[in-house]
Amino acid sequence: MIEFIPLTQNDKQGGFRLAHISDPHLSNLNAISWRELLNKRILGFLSWRLSRRHIHQTEVLNKLIENLDDEDAQHLLISGDLTHIGTPSEFQQVKQWLEELGSGKDITVIPGNHDAYIETQKSQTNNLWSNYMESDSEFSSDAVEFPSLRSRGPLAIIGVSSAVPTAPFFATGRIGKLQMERLQKYLEITKERGLFRVVALHHGPLADSNKFRKRLVDAKQFRETIREFGAELIVHGHGHYPVEDSLKTNGIEIPVVGAPSASLLSGSKIKRSGYNIYEVKSHQQLWEMKMQAFGYDVDSEKYILQKEKTFSLPRN
Repeated sequence: MIEFIPLTQNDKQGGFRLAHISDPHLSNLNAISWRELLNKRILGFLSWRLSRRHIHQTEVLNKLIENLDDEDAQHLLISGDLTHIGTPSEFQQVKQWLEELGSGKDITVIPGNHDAYIETQKSQTNNLWSNYMESDSEFSSDAVEFPSLRSRGPLAIIGVSSAVPTAPFFATGRIGKLQMERLQKYLEITKERGLFRVVALHHGPLADSNKFRKRLVDAKQFRETIREFGAELIVHGHGHYPVEDSLKTNGIEIPVVGAPSASLLSGSKIKRSGYNIYEVKSHQQLWEMKMQAFGYDVDSEKYILQKEKTFSLPRN
């Protein structure tokens, strides 16, 4: 379990600390039945059997969580792909892991494309994580709906789901018109309340974020929404490597940051486990955000600070 720092204690230190991880792929498929593979899942199972189970390592993910426990974080955001092929048994495994990690008050989850591999009964899949996905009571309904909206200290964490079932060999994402309309509403409301708006989704939203078969189909509409209604930070996963870019709007560069896979240990120096910490402080007419990017060092078998950067963003 991660010991999250209470808001009142962190206030004395002058900032709010948000941790972000993505693509942990923490489940295993050892107990899968052949009936569950009579669809697109057979491809994902073969990928797991031949490759993914070797490079997505539980030990590496456990070390990351141990490291996070020392970061004095107040909230953890997980931006999708907690499973491999989205089976009910995998969702149960992840549910147990989340409950051991912390409560829904301290952890926010949005799904990724691997969590929506095929059409499933929500009662056996997404609804099992509802405590970590649902909006604050002011914006919640009987079912989990996206975008989700959670207010934590000075932050508004807006979780957008780009997870949709796709054809074989595709891992595209789609937000959809209804979500886009709700996103506009939530961005307006949280702007009026003077909150630092963190918009989280799984797929990278920039034009060159992903290959064609892994792209966010309505990324252009998402960017147009952000340009019109604003945000202070956009975070995502999906690519399994660190990304730092920006979305330019009205003379402001909104940081767009992608986290690597939390469990990946491959031969590539770029595609290795890591996580990001954001410390947000308010200074009169400005937000100051310090981003720290940590990555797994193979030689020391520890997570080391790889990059630190401070952003100044105008307040509403």
